[in-house]
Amino acid sequence: MSLALCLSGLNGAAKAIDVIGNNIANSQTIGFKTSKVRFADVYASLPFSGPSSSSGIAGVSTSVINQQFTQGNLIQSSNPLDMAISGTGFFRLNDGGSITYSRDGQFQLAYDPETPDRRFLVNRTGLGVTGYLAEYTVDPQGVIATSAVPQNISIDPVMPAATTSAVSLSATLDARAGLPSVAPFDPANAQTYSNTTAVTVYDSTGASHELRMYFTKSSPGNLWDLYTTLDSGSQAGPSSLSFDTSGQMTTVMPLAAQTYALTDGGSLSVALDFSGTVQYGRSFSVDSMTQDGYREGVIDDSSGFSVGADGVIHASYTNGQSRKVAQIVLASFVNPNALISLGDNQWMENADPVSGSGVVSLDTPGRSTGDKPLGLGTIKGGAKEQSNVDLSTELVALIEQQRNYQASAQTFKILDQVLQNLVNVR
Repeated sequence: MSLALCLSGLNGAAKAIDVIGNNIANSQTIGFKTSKVRFADVYASLPFSGPSSSSGIAGVSTSVINQQFTQGNLIQSSNPLDMAISGTGFFRLNDGGSITYSRDGQFQLAYDPETPDRRFLVNRTGLGVTGYLAEYTVDPQGVIATSAVPQNISIDPVMPAATTSAVSLSATLDARAGLPSVAPFDPANAQTYSNTTAVTVYDSTGASHELRMYFTKSSPGNLWDLYTTLDSGSQAGPSSLSFDTSGQMTTVMPLAAQTYALTDGGSLSVALDFSGTVQYGRSFSVDSMTQDGYREGVIDDSSGFSVGADGVIHASYTNGQSRKVAQIVLASFVNPNALISLGDNQWMENADPVSGSGVVSLDTPGRSTGDKPLGLGTIKGGAKEQSNVDLSTELVALIEQQRNYQASAQTFKILDQVLQNLVNVR
């Protein structure tokens, strides 16, 4: 037995204690993954021949430290942009072109002076979170546009105004109503119509206007005339509304779009749809009314976001609208345990062709259909993944390695005494 053998035992135990201590220190670190030291015996080397199983053992090695990517517990967060992966996968981060991966989903919005009209989704150290952005040319509520390479997620904090082009109204008209006592129709004279209601509509600048609708019985039977005004000024109509004997509307919907002049110039065209409107022997009522325009809106702060299980981020604006802004992308590896740890809850690919992590594969969270889904985990918005460190297991391992260190140290001491006795032999 040599001092070198005891020294390898001391070094191995010290290395294991370092790893265990790091695990314990990060037991409360979000997204941290525990590591385990793997020991192996070492054979001594014969002159000119290298290691040999017949030459005796020469201590222990700790060349391998395995990372354990088991799932940590998920806890709620007060930040809607915090995300936790339930299942396999890693967030993909971009640091000026250098790509890293993480399970730490503590995200926030950042501001870049070079692009003041955008906000960027970053992790707690400022690295860009990558994914797919939304397009609004086809659908103003957003369509996720996948690309070959995910981009840094940028968000427009302003949602532009949308012009009202259609109004839908479902109402009940009173079949008992009589013909107006005064003619012709005059929006300023309530005796010239039976009932009225209004809806707020928007022009191309986002300015609001009142579109008021007037219903007038035009014959003792089942016919009504509809008149409309915009801001008590521009007037359109009459349009005929007819019902059958059971009270169901027979007029084809929607009505032709009506064009109204705006007081500050320009015009607004709106198509009216009264599908679902009926004529019964009861008081007038409006059952539902919608229109497709809205004013400009902004995002107040991170509380205006929500994240779905598929990683799609929705933003809520001050105009009452919500739309998709981006979708998180997740990364997968054949051998994640071989990823190179960079610290700060980040890993990078290991390109070793034999023992490396393998080629990275990208997919959206939870996708189970379509072309070759990877079956990655889903996203829990407003949540964080706790460390997967088991303190009881680590404390037991710490005691074991302390005993190993003490045993190696005691052996080293005994060998030192033996050598000292040999030196003192006369």
